[in-house]
Amino acid sequence: SSGINAEYGGFQILVSLFGGLGIPGGGFAGWITAFKTMEENKALGALGILVSMAWCANCLIAVYLIMQIHKTYRSTGQSMEKASGEFAASAGSNRNVAQAVLRSL
Repeated sequence: SSGINAEYGGFQILVSLFGGLGIPGGGFAGWITAFKTMEENKALGALGILVSMAWCANCLIAVYLIMQIHKTYRSTGQSMEKASGEFAASAGSNRNVAQAVLRSL
């Protein structure tokens, strides 16, 4: 499950970076769209800059949290092999998981 969390965290960071950039037509109000909007409407451009700062803060917080999670995970002596083994053992002994697998066959 830690691999899933790391993948989600990486995806969150990429979305935050994309949102912070604000590529025109991308659906995000980021730095590029904020400065382009500033030429036409100062108030709306200022709001775009605030949104861009929020996206960047979100990205930095996500990076920090992923680093903290990784540090905590490593300090417990865990490994991906142990996590995979624990998952296989718990999923194999879980009656609901076993029934779901049988129904899917």
